[in-house]
Amino acid sequence: MNRIRQTIYPDIQSLAPVIQHQQFKAKTAAAVASGRFSGLCGFDGFIDTFVRVHSPPSMAEFGPKVTAAAGNAASFPVWHLGDKFGGNGPLFAAALHDVYAGTIDVTYIGAMGKGAVLPIFQAVLGGKTKRLCTLAAAAQTTCLEFTDGKIMLNDMAACGEVTWERLLASVGPSALDEELKAAAFISAVNWGKLPHAGVIWSNLAGRLTQLGVPAKQVVFFMDLAEFETRPKSDCEELLARIGVITRQCQTLLSFNLQEAWQMAQVVGGAFQGLKEAESVAELAAYLRARIAVDRVIVHPNNRAACASASGTVDVPGPHCHEWFISTGAGDDFGAGCLAAFLKGLDDTGILLAGNCASGYFVRSGRSASFADMTKLLDAWAAGKLAERL
Repeated sequence: MNRIRQTIYPDIQSLAPVIQHQQFKAKTAAAVASGRFSGLCGFDGFIDTFVRVHSPPSMAEFGPKVTAAAGNAASFPVWHLGDKFGGNGPLFAAALHDVYAGTIDVTYIGAMGKGAVLPIFQAVLGGKTKRLCTLAAAAQTTCLEFTDGKIMLNDMAACGEVTWERLLASVGPSALDEELKAAAFISAVNWGKLPHAGVIWSNLAGRLTQLGVPAKQVVFFMDLAEFETRPKSDCEELLARIGVITRQCQTLLSFNLQEAWQMAQVVGGAFQGLKEAESVAELAAYLRARIAVDRVIVHPNNRAACASASGTVDVPGPHCHEWFISTGAGDDFGAGCLAAFLKGLDDTGILLAGNCASGYFVRSGRSASFADMTKLLDAWAAGKLAERL
């Protein structure tokens, strides 16, 4: 049996001839022949409330004080930093719009309010989407920020209301079919927190088949997000669904490193703790060999690997040591990958776009356009990439 080709790029210098040969800048700058891409993103929605704990300032000090107060009560001074729209889906949709600098039609379907889209989502996504459709109340997260980390308090009761039946009722069967017939892509994220997401994913692919949409015409991007609370049986059921989706769609399945370790355990692998480039590439290849999917992407915070029928490639990222913001970096990475795939880039180019998108975001707090990515790439190659943009 022939060994699958593995290519490891250790640094930005090693990528220089590849970038030039692939014409990364030219391909990402070129107009879409059909005018503009259209597609669906979904299906979660969160409102994130940020609270900075003033005293004690660190988690290391906070824990013992909470323990000491057990059985009584405790009060801690905090700063309320405000509320922000959240959820992997809304962040992904906003980033995808920004990558294309608005020249893409995104319909977002998710949990953005009971009966009507809440103003906090409308304010950000209203101008970045063709259509917003809400399925349920938004889930709630309270983030306690400390000097040495953060505690996320999640109320995810609303996630259980995101169902296929609710989607059909909210969007309308005819309207959904029109969206699907025009779609170049579907982005489905945060399976880990949406108990009925797998059914939605399967039914969307099945509806494409029923509508006579040619196989492999639509790109289906999947990111499971944190799924450690889902039992192994749920993971196995999802993998079976992905196989069916892959028969209809061109599929990309993306994991961060921790999630990839967890999925490897589900399918019989032992990669926990292995972080070197060769190990990450081997992990991506291992998962693709056991999951019926066209591409598996694994992204630690300093690089990314992709396994496909062409082989496995690992590409470095513009790692930021003192990030400005980290929440949402994975969604920007995914949006960059999907955007580059739609532009026709190969696996190396897809990873490079994802890495540049996330690298730009953590330095600036803003989602990158393709033009922003190329500027970052130039600065990175010249050794002049700053920690802030």
